Amino acid sequence: MKLILKMTVLSLILSSTSVFAHTIKLSPKESKSLTNHSPWVLNATCNIEGKVNHGKVLVSIVENKGKVNGKSLSKGQTKSVNFSQNENISVSADPGTTVNIINVGEEQVQADCFS
Repeated sequence: MKLILKMTVLSLILSSTSVFAHTIKLSPKESKSLTNHSPWVLNATCNIEGKVNHGKVLVSIVENKGKVNGKSLSKGQTKSVNFSQNENISVSADPGTTVNIINVGEEQVQADCFS
């Protein structure tokens, strides 16, 4: 029993410190909904990839709260984010936060996000 408990604790520690990596692809006018299902705050830096000269996305908080480039947002709030190729965007989502992201630009957007 003690061994199982120790292994569970070790597993929780390792999983909570593991690196999160996720790629988000959005065609022009496409939207996606993302939810932080983890029990902790998720902080990530997203690098804009591809041939995007200038792009724009709208980030709306559907549930809970988070941050985009340091600006705090709560349920019902939206932030417009302008960017260019190889630019980094910082994001943070509290546990249970759901966001909707809409590519309002004319080119496909790909963001590689890491915590």
